Amino acid sequence: MDLKLGFALLYPAYGLVRLKRRIKLNDYVVYHKKEKMGYPAIDVEKLAIHTSKPIDKNKVEDSRIWLIAGEGSPRSYYLRATFKIGGIEPSPKPDFEHCVTGTDGQLLDPMPNLTNEVWFPAFRKAQGDFAFGFNAIRDPGVVSGLKSILKGP
Repeated sequence: MDLKLGFALLYPAYGLVRLKRRIKLNDYVVYHKKEKMGYPAIDVEKLAIHTSKPIDKNKVEDSRIWLIAGEGSPRSYYLRATFKIGGIEPSPKPDFEHCVTGTDGQLLDPMPNLTNEVWFPAFRKAQGDFAFGFNAIRDPGVVSGLKSILKGP
């Protein structure tokens, strides 16, 4: 997915000229909901996610997926997996259209708890409590936070 940024420059001979530049978004979040999937996130065995959102291969190539799971009541949130997008194919699951497979990644067990990370509440809100499905992460601070969790304390 590309993010359009608008810039305006003032040229004495031409007046105000608008320039547009596209920045490729390289990180996406996907939410695993046990109630929808029928199994807990810890049972995910492959670097793959399922979605019905339209995905343009050209826009997401070389991108990274962060698979987040919510469990319990009240909800706690965990990082189950992260991986580079390797391919997009039809989903074998009837409730989903696409299966996005991965390379260069890992399944995390135990799953790190994200709930109390300082950046997490704002991230969750920006993601509409993860109601948007496969969605770009637009905040570089969130990506840094997720990467720091992989490195450990």
